[in-house]
Amino acid sequence: MNYLFTSGRLALAMLLASGYAYASASEPEDELKSAVVLSFLRYSEWPDRTARGPIVVGVVGRSSLTPVLKKALEERQVNNRPVKVKELTPPLDANCCEVIYVGSTRPAEVREALSGLRSSHALTIGETDRFLEAGGMVNLLIIDGHMSFEVSLEAVNKAGVQISSRLLRLGTIKGKRS
Repeated sequence: MNYLFTSGRLALAMLLASGYAYASASEPEDELKSAVVLSFLRYSEWPDRTARGPIVVGVVGRSSLTPVLKKALEERQVNNRPVKVKELTPPLDANCCEVIYVGSTRPAEVREALSGLRSSHALTIGETDRFLEAGGMVNLLIIDGHMSFEVSLEAVNKAGVQISSRLLRLGTIKGKRS
């Protein structure tokens, strides 16, 4: 079943629920993407529930996004854990992060980044056409001027990541629910 953001109010409700305050920046879309990443941090669980230390969000493919994510996420606590953002370079360590944001729009770079993560439990988030087909889990989209996302349940399930249905119902679901 497919679900989409149907109005700006729903998108705004999601951002407000995430505790995110919009601030103007040179790339306003990056601010919105940061809020969505925060929502995925808050509404996801990884297989190792006993993990201690920070939740690490790695960024690969677009270094300009790293400071935006740092500003939006590093002052936050998620499930009583601080959030740390770091820039990554390929080849990626499959176990370096709970979330890996693939910011490249080049298909070859996206495939390269995702190829080393097939056996990891990292939630992969991207922003390009065919991100899910390349093995990614969450693809951020702008639809009619509103932020939305699509999720590959098959890829999420393979990684052992659990995403709350409260969040999933706000996006487009690709694949079968298990």
